[in-house]
Amino acid sequence: MTDTFFKGFAIVFLAYLIGILIGCANPVAPSGGPVDEDPPVLDTAASSPLLPVNFTDRRITLTFDEFIQLNDPVNSILISPPLSKTPEYRVRGRRVVLEFDEEEELHPNTTYTINFSDAIRDITEGNVLENFLYAFSTGDFIDSLELSVKLIDAYTNEPVVGAMAMLHPTGSDSAMFVKKPLYFAVSGEDGIARLQYLRADSFQLYALKDENRNFLLDLVSEKVGMYPGEPVTVPYDGEPLSIRMYQRDERLFLSHRRWEDGGRLLLKYNRPPESMKIEFPQLDDTIRRTTYGDTLAFHFPSLPVTDTLLMTATSLPDTRDTVRIPPPRDREVKPLRMKSVQTGLKPGEWAVFKFNQLLTEVDTSLIQKRDTITETSSGLRNWVVSGDSLKLDLLLDEGDRGSWGFLPGAVEDIRNQRSDSLEMGFNRSTVGNFSRLTLSVEGLDTAYQYIFIMEGPRGDETARKIVRGVEGFIWELNNLRPNNYRLKVIEDINHNYRWDPGNILRRKEAERVSYHNITELRANWEFEQTVVPFED
Repeated sequence: MTDTFFKGFAIVFLAYLIGILIGCANPVAPSGGPVDEDPPVLDTAASSPLLPVNFTDRRITLTFDEFIQLNDPVNSILISPPLSKTPEYRVRGRRVVLEFDEEEELHPNTTYTINFSDAIRDITEGNVLENFLYAFSTGDFIDSLELSVKLIDAYTNEPVVGAMAMLHPTGSDSAMFVKKPLYFAVSGEDGIARLQYLRADSFQLYALKDENRNFLLDLVSEKVGMYPGEPVTVPYDGEPLSIRMYQRDERLFLSHRRWEDGGRLLLKYNRPPESMKIEFPQLDDTIRRTTYGDTLAFHFPSLPVTDTLLMTATSLPDTRDTVRIPPPRDREVKPLRMKSVQTGLKPGEWAVFKFNQLLTEVDTSLIQKRDTITETSSGLRNWVVSGDSLKLDLLLDEGDRGSWGFLPGAVEDIRNQRSDSLEMGFNRSTVGNFSRLTLSVEGLDTAYQYIFIMEGPRGDETARKIVRGVEGFIWELNNLRPNNYRLKVIEDINHNYRWDPGNILRRKEAERVSYHNITELRANWEFEQTVVPFED
């Protein structure tokens, strides 16, 4: 072989070697292959011992089979019983290290659980190790008893997700306000909270949707509930436990007030003021009061209001405040005008005209039904003036259209103002476009009042009926639009015409609510259905 051959071979070999080195220096992610969908798995041999007793360590190390990340550990990791100091969390490759604060004193002879919730995830695909639990005991053995509790929204009857079932020592009804629980567990998608590693004992059982993660009931917006019976004894072998949760009523207070039209005072409260009594002791005039949800409106007939008003507000049973209200700056009274009217009417439905002022009377001689040739009579069967509304029973047959005109002065308000001319067209649907439903209600308690609400598919209220002192009744609902409906029944125990939440300190539960699906209604059909509220 010649020197030329060896030189050529050396050049080719060197180029090949350089190519390999360049390829190694620029790795490319492999293509294809299955996507990792498995969460991390604990490597028990390389981790702190599982279920240790007589625990005195200040550090817990958990090692997994792949590199991991820790998502929001302070808020995601839950330790029961709660600690007084937040521990330190660190991630080192495949390891999670939890280190207790040097001032933390663990309770003696106590089993602790550390629920990592959704905090542990692999670093590649973010697969979550759901509800990984680590337990240890500062005593000679691990408590191993369990208790499952279903958390339900008291108003909707739906499961409450992410709320805590909490066990407190017996004998203190105010424990939720001042002490952290001995044990707790968080509810899943099914609303069930599973308390584990419990000791044999009796406990007060509560539930809390803890918004600020301090394990205390200290925010009005936090949902709360309690087990209504006697203290729960663990081990427990009775009927399945459930807690109905609710948001507490705030103390009733005035949130906003303003004048309108120089003589209408609007008082807006933080919730509907059913129990609020308002008086103006220095006034002799008859003051009209109307209520619109959470707002009270007071209509002063003598205008303008020029002096400061003395007002007393009494919230039953015993709260009484006296305030001074300055007169309105703008004392101009707005002219009487129509605000709204629905022109499409059901069979038998009255036309309702809403005005911007309270009405006193209507002159039906100034209301005329129009036709294409002449102006005829008023075209009314009857009429009613109610608050700011004028209700007219129009002579309009099913399937027909018609137009009504209001001559100037047809309607008068409390300030002796009269309306301008109006003209509106109406049409009335036929019975065949609607459904008829007959509900037979059974199984009521004669000592209670009940509120029956028919709701449409979007939760809109279609009809309401209140009954009291009966075991059952027949409710006929005519002219329902074809659709899917649901019946809501409120057990109005205190007869205040609303649903009431509970009271933890008084150990009073929220009023019960029962829901019933109604047969799908079709046009021009009659339906019958029997309903037994609260039969479950």
